Amino acid sequence: MTIRCLSRPWAAVLGAVAVTLVGCGGGDAPVSVGPPSPPAPTLQRLTLDTLFQIGAESGESWQRFGGIWDVDVSSSGQIAVLDIETGQVHVYNSSGDHLGSVTESGLEPGALEGPTGLAWRDADNLLVWDPGSSWISRFTVGKGVSFADQSRAFAFGETGFCAEGDRVYLSYWQDDLVVHQLAKEGPVRSFGTMPEIPGMAELGPELQEIGIEELTPSGLLCTPSGVLDVAFYGSRVRMHDASGSLLWETELADFNPLSVYSPDGMGLGRQFDAAEGTQLLRSLVAWGDEYGLVQYEVRTREYPEEGEVPVIESRLVRLSDGAEVDRTRDLPVVLSSWGRRLFLPATEPFPRVIVAEVAGN
Repeated sequence: MTIRCLSRPWAAVLGAVAVTLVGCGGGDAPVSVGPPSPPAPTLQRLTLDTLFQIGAESGESWQRFGGIWDVDVSSSGQIAVLDIETGQVHVYNSSGDHLGSVTESGLEPGALEGPTGLAWRDADNLLVWDPGSSWISRFTVGKGVSFADQSRAFAFGETGFCAEGDRVYLSYWQDDLVVHQLAKEGPVRSFGTMPEIPGMAELGPELQEIGIEELTPSGLLCTPSGVLDVAFYGSRVRMHDASGSLLWETELADFNPLSVYSPDGMGLGRQFDAAEGTQLLRSLVAWGDEYGLVQYEVRTREYPEEGEVPVIESRLVRLSDGAEVDRTRDLPVVLSSWGRRLFLPATEPFPRVIVAEVAGN
């Protein structure tokens, strides 16, 4: 894999990636934007041209991040970034120029208490899922970012969140279903039976309840015709149409799921494959209109050792039938995409988003 126009500190934080650094002029200046076109359906021999970065070592809050948690890009290329350390959301145009931010903290309308998810409903409306306040807030984006309205949503543990027009989905466990389409008044449609977690049946009733709520939701990817959901800790991938009907379901091959146990009869533990590693869902983004990029961190222990470089496994799944068409461990984590553009989080020497473009395929 080749990542061009990256300095050596940048390449080091992109994960366990075999990178070739190719010098090229022009620095990190923003570039003009044409209509997005999809990358080819392959993860092999990719070359990523770095276009620009969002984030700096010092400056205002919209320039200096504490930690990149989520990135989502609208159909027109506007970029929303969620800073998990400050709980703030910052919005930029397709060239990386700052448009506005949501910086107020609290429970009042328009403020955020503990946001964890971003989803563009359309080119001008950004949704922010905030489990800290149990609100999904909508902000309009134009010359700035303005609060519009909010709707109640209740979920616990890790959740998936996505939107496509008026269809908004949140993933959490409720009555053995994990995908819920939401409207202003609450869920209007629920579907998707919860996946099985190995070892869950051996737990006591109270720990089973905790494990089911925390470990069965899915990562979600909205498409124009439906919603893809991918188990956080298992190999199940499936697609439902806009009415909630199952189109297909598959189990990924060569996959080691997480299993649970009770170390002392009192607490919930997570077991990892110490030899081959256990796949934990890390990212789920579109790869053009016909494919989804599913990325896992392959972990051999509960807590990685200090300085350990994570192994990221990427799988390309065809949305029409669930077939896995390619896989690699050479691609860094991708938090969002827009045509050929990929949005890569980096941490060293300071947190930022690297905006790169797939070239040459």
